[in-house]
Amino acid sequence: MRTLRIENKSRVNHKEQANIHTCKTLLNCYIREICGTDLHLFSVNQQTKSYSINFPISKITISGVLSHYSEIGAHEFESFYVNKVIGLNYKCVVQLIVKELQHHNTSKTAKYGKDFIRKVDNSYYKLSYILKESVPPDTWDYLASEQSVLYGHPFHPFPKNTYGFTVEEFKKYCPELCVSFKLCYFAVRKEVFQEEWIESENVVQFPSSVQLRAKDVLKNKINQYDILPMHPWQYQYVKSLQPVKQFIVKEMLVPLGDCGPEAYPTSSVRTVFIPEMNCNLKLSLNIQITNLIRNNNYEQIRRTLDATNCLLQNDCFNEELNTSISYEVGASTCEFGDEDITKLFTVLFRPIEFDRSCTYVLSNLIESPVGEEKSRLSTYIANDVIDNWFQRYLEISLVPLVRMAEEKGIHFEAHLQNSLLTIKHGMPYEFILRDLEGVSVDIEKVEEGIDITGPLYYEREETWERTSYYFIVNHLGSLIQKLAKDFERNERYFWKMVHQALAKEYDQSRNEFAFHLLTTKTFNAKQNLISCLVGEGETPSFVPVVNVIQKIGSELYAYDDSIM
Repeated sequence: MRTLRIENKSRVNHKEQANIHTCKTLLNCYIREICGTDLHLFSVNQQTKSYSINFPISKITISGVLSHYSEIGAHEFESFYVNKVIGLNYKCVVQLIVKELQHHNTSKTAKYGKDFIRKVDNSYYKLSYILKESVPPDTWDYLASEQSVLYGHPFHPFPKNTYGFTVEEFKKYCPELCVSFKLCYFAVRKEVFQEEWIESENVVQFPSSVQLRAKDVLKNKINQYDILPMHPWQYQYVKSLQPVKQFIVKEMLVPLGDCGPEAYPTSSVRTVFIPEMNCNLKLSLNIQITNLIRNNNYEQIRRTLDATNCLLQNDCFNEELNTSISYEVGASTCEFGDEDITKLFTVLFRPIEFDRSCTYVLSNLIESPVGEEKSRLSTYIANDVIDNWFQRYLEISLVPLVRMAEEKGIHFEAHLQNSLLTIKHGMPYEFILRDLEGVSVDIEKVEEGIDITGPLYYEREETWERTSYYFIVNHLGSLIQKLAKDFERNERYFWKMVHQALAKEYDQSRNEFAFHLLTTKTFNAKQNLISCLVGEGETPSFVPVVNVIQKIGSELYAYDDSIM
């Protein structure tokens, strides 16, 4: 019987490649979130790499051969059969999953099932178009890496969903197509304009071209207004809202149109990079990107700026020469007494302080360019230095994060899109964390007298769970999967190095968090598939996944709890 070979992507057209990738992400989500609680649903022969995935309600089995077996469940599929018939379409997988979950959660799945399918379709069509139209950049640098994240989250059912953009708007604002555009601006009356800056010297100034537009429009009223930038899609959207129309009539808001320097959308879509300002602007955008509407509400802004203050006050990573933070230094908005309106206008400012010529987004580095098998990262690493490379990476990423958790109780949402890596001479040089909205602080580590009622502060167990998921499962899990595949190693080869780094840190400092990572049997991972299918995407549930670090440790030696 003919086998569908899918590892050579260069021979597959963009629609089929998008289909294969969508099938892969859906199946891996199903395996992680559903099959983990029922071992009869998924099986794999480690010798032959043959697999089977059962959907008992539909009496369907998807089977074939894996091209790569993953310890964290990020499997690569070489072939698909449906009840022994060759071929698979993502629409079939969606229907099987929805039907399976309807059996267990009928009311919620029935309510949100059609919406779920629509978003998977949206993601598939966007990915298909990106794979068809994306062109490798002439220069490989920070901006190129931001605009070349083709596939997105490996454990999300619709990672490329941008529900709300029309086809033409998608083409105009999609970062993967390497587009740029001018932002739009409002002049905001000073009495309703609000801004907050961490320090006065951090205030971001707009280029003279924006200032000139404001003077041309406002004339002698220029001193009564401040300027607020906005994504051009959001600009048209807010002007259509009745309350905003009233603010414009009253001249509380004065539309300035599009002007100023070029802005380049980054991997998050709504955050733009403006080279002329050397700054990222995290804009509000009332579009559903993956499963969330991306407006900056009050709590998110408060969390972000509180995090910046907390990290600066604690001299975070000051003693780590090769680990740093890209800070949000301020925010601007306009306050009309209605949070639903205010959050549509709010913007955060994140200046660039790293070397843009050789710094890249990790979520980009681990992906393979269209038509290629190996990741972009593999082009930086010679086969004979891979061990030294990864050990160095752990020294500037994992170890400082674990130390900061122990010493200050500070934890980061360090998933791949929130992490940057500067590479010099082929080796990791600087690890950079960004998007501080996800920072959390262990209340047990907070000094006396500090108000712990704000949104930054959590019980220890939750802070540990957040770092365990975002950095260990999401970040290191995906990175190790790519390195193992690219360099033809078993994933455990690299997880053993993680174990050694944590064991060394624990031996030297008795770091409690390092001990937790070494000994806990499972970590909690987001159930993106189930949560989205039952309409709980903003408050996802979690599922336990095996801690490979602990498994390796238990094979090497038994820990004695008494040493704690």
